[in-house]
Amino acid sequence: MADDGVLQGPSSATANFDPIDEERSVPEKTVLSPSSVQVTALSPSGEVFTIEEYRASYFVPLRIREKTSFTMNAETLEILRSVLQDLHERVSMVSYIDNIIREHLRAHRELLNQASAKQRRKTTIPL
Repeated sequence: MADDGVLQGPSSATANFDPIDEERSVPEKTVLSPSSVQVTALSPSGEVFTIEEYRASYFVPLRIREKTSFTMNAETLEILRSVLQDLHERVSMVSYIDNIIREHLRAHRELLNQASAKQRRKTTIPL
């Protein structure tokens, strides 16, 4: 009775996506230190962005005075959570999302203000 629900060996019901090929040789792994890897990406303005610059732009804690709630895609939220967890960042999800949105608005401020100027007399995004 103590073994009820306990698998004694590999289950045949387990999905096996990659068949084991015992003849294939396994290459040796190269261990890279974080300082030896230079990761870059493009910023919204098209400039090269390092992870340090990304951290300085987006992982900045903010004090939110007036809180609101909104709905977002659960998959997107999970991706953002993974980024924060995998990079071991100690910034709130609220700050991270707010920084991303503000940077997007700054990058596209002129376009959005010009498009809305046809309908309004004031500037839509005053940042």
